[in-house]
Amino acid sequence: MDKRFDSVVEKIKAGKRFMVVSHVNPEGDAIGSLLGLTLTLRNMGKEAIPYLEDPVPEIYKFLPGADDIVHDLKGKGPFDCIFAVDCGKLDRLGRGVASMGNPECLINIDHHTTNDRFGEINIIDAKASATGEMIYDFCKAAGVEITPEVAINLYVAIHTDTGSFRYSSTTPESLIKAGELLRLGADPWEVAMRVYENYPPQKFKLLSKVLATLDIIHPEGAGPESGIATLVVKLDMFKSTEADEDLSDGFVNYARGIAGVEVGALFRECCPGKYKVSLRSKKIVDVSKVANAFGGGGHAHAAGLTLKGSLEEIRAKVIGEIEKEIREAQKR
Repeated sequence: MDKRFDSVVEKIKAGKRFMVVSHVNPEGDAIGSLLGLTLTLRNMGKEAIPYLEDPVPEIYKFLPGADDIVHDLKGKGPFDCIFAVDCGKLDRLGRGVASMGNPECLINIDHHTTNDRFGEINIIDAKASATGEMIYDFCKAAGVEITPEVAINLYVAIHTDTGSFRYSSTTPESLIKAGELLRLGADPWEVAMRVYENYPPQKFKLLSKVLATLDIIHPEGAGPESGIATLVVKLDMFKSTEADEDLSDGFVNYARGIAGVEVGALFRECCPGKYKVSLRSKKIVDVSKVANAFGGGGHAHAAGLTLKGSLEEIRAKVIGEIEKEIREAQKR
């Protein structure tokens, strides 16, 4: 039996009302884990409120329970316990959670190597392909049935965070669990179609502008497979294409996907003088170290950070740190 969740099960038995929250700018694992755990708590006879500070991206609105997600906590509390899923840092839960002060009970379930263990109970598994995989483990440990609705959410969490089972985070265990979730009700084609083949035309109009910013740098003295490719998304691009910000999700993978490139970086303008930077690497570079240098975090091959300043200043700082990590990696 998986004993990691014993203290969590005890907290659930002792309480009645719970909130489940994940990070700002949520993606597939955040939303799938949030909804998978919310529905599981309800199946255990508990009241559970799913909360996100930001809206649910259009491609994930098909998920069972997505309509129940709230974005305002006024009148929702108090809660016996708050679950934070797929979030490495407390401040990434957003202003709504911060306004609640320090909750008496905060359970932190996550798979990021850079998690700062901000919970009363911290269950961190960097070997898990996705937090959704850990929610699967929790269901099994608690002896709770995984309904078709829960299965769809957890499958989406694992499917998206492994890049459709392409990333190095994919393990035999994650594939076995994904297979079990299919048996329990998830439909692989329905998920793939909804998540990857259901984009509005604005996404491709935006992509055409972003790809025009492509720049490839070859660090001096580095090998032929050590290139850095950058892309930029400016606010005026969103405006001219009538695209929402979440439609730029995944664009960084175009930078990493170029032959000879080790690290792809996407610089997205959030507001004047502030950029969110997404980093992806192929093999040798741990981009979480780059992100950590600027107060960000993530995984070895997928990380992010936010910086204030001009694009030129931010780009120079980040590229300099990437070049440093490339050289360090080549020494190992």
